[in-house]
Amino acid sequence: MTPSIHEISRGLADIRKMRRIFLFILFSFLPILALIMAYIERSKNWLPILLPSFLFILGMFIQNRLHKMKCPKCNAFFFVQTVSKDNYTPSSSISFPPQKKCQNCGLTLYH
Repeated sequence: MTPSIHEISRGLADIRKMRRIFLFILFSFLPILALIMAYIERSKNWLPILLPSFLFILGMFIQNRLHKMKCPKCNAFFFVQTVSKDNYTPSSSISFPPQKKCQNCGLTLYH
């Protein structure tokens, strides 16, 4: 059964939300770490190091979930292409930077 337009839109919205969270964590990690390390240097209090540690673990979890998300149209992995002898490259099973379309059916993430 072919998914409805509403189901496809909802699935794409979930992928976009997860992708935005991942990219926020990815690009904010180093500035937050620098600020925390400067604070630790001044105060000698090591407790704030938990924030970048939490961000790192959360980023790994979000990245894992993001790469397991399925395309709402073809139900294949959205960001990970199928690796075969014909299309293999050293990093063909991962997608960074994250693609803007399904690597299987070509469904675009942004209309």
